[in-house]
Amino acid sequence: MDELPWTVEQILATGIMDSEFETAWKANGSPPGHIPSDIPTFQKTVQATLPSAQRMLAASRPTNIVEREYNIPVDDTFSSRTIVCQSALSNTIPSPIVILIHGGGHCVGYPEMELTTARELVLAHNATCILPSYRLAPDYPFPTDVNDIFAVVQYIACKAAEKDRVILPANADPKKGFIIGGLSAGAAISNKVAQLARDLEPPLTGQFLACGIYIDPGSVPDQYKELYLSMEQNKYAPIFDTASLKQYMNAYNGDKSSPLSNPFSISQQSHPNVGVTGHKFLPPVYFQVAGMDPARDDSLIYERILREECGVPTRIDTYCGVPHGFWTMYPDLAATRRRMRDTVDGIDITLQKY
Repeated sequence: MDELPWTVEQILATGIMDSEFETAWKANGSPPGHIPSDIPTFQKTVQATLPSAQRMLAASRPTNIVEREYNIPVDDTFSSRTIVCQSALSNTIPSPIVILIHGGGHCVGYPEMELTTARELVLAHNATCILPSYRLAPDYPFPTDVNDIFAVVQYIACKAAEKDRVILPANADPKKGFIIGGLSAGAAISNKVAQLARDLEPPLTGQFLACGIYIDPGSVPDQYKELYLSMEQNKYAPIFDTASLKQYMNAYNGDKSSPLSNPFSISQQSHPNVGVTGHKFLPPVYFQVAGMDPARDDSLIYERILREECGVPTRIDTYCGVPHGFWTMYPDLAATRRRMRDTVDGIDITLQKY
């Protein structure tokens, strides 16, 4: 883990564009981050890429990994299309369960977006990775996606206790690790689900939160307001700028009165009279933060609150001078290669040692 940026000057320095990224960005010719059309049209554009993505992923699948698709019932109207990625080798070594939630601003995306990360975790940790779908805004605004993923987590927890398994391999063992995480919207959903799941049996053992949004701009704790700089500093960042973030969040807005709308109010709802200290009940958290991300300071502030005020074990890796989810569009950057190595290593804090 790098030395964390604590001062205003150090935090702002993380948003200075990295030279290697700048060269790649200019060569790519991509404009500053924005949604290229209205969200319903963009949804259709993204969904149209699914068949080609599936073909490419099938062609690149390692021979020692197997991937299967299931439908997990959520309610009477929706089942989550879920990919299970696991080792093809028959073994009895306990396999941690990792649930990876795709990003896409709560409005676009599909489970295959997390397959590359899932495969790395299978190879490195003998993990069983679960990649679910969820209903998307604006047709299904907040908190539909959180409730969908919570239902999937409960379903997997129930199946882990069964001897005759269909979805999970026989060696999948939540006592070894039971982790939830994702990128961007996937991180935000994971964080809320982890708080809902504090009484789950078997319990979650950790979170993996990459470039997520966790704090409503109007709810930044007073002592951290001077450190909440990224929405302004990265207003015109490549790939994903502040206008894009706001456009997605406006489409996602739903029940503002829900305790799920603020990570701190969930604690108050679930653990009366303890306020933010309810986060003491959370499992370890591994954060990844991009310096040019409008949501950068959500992670920096939230990690500090969890670690300093709540005693939650954390690890955080910061990638200076690169934008939100940079590895998805720029796979050849040194920062992208480092990020994948960090993911494999960072997940380690959420695993249980036998």
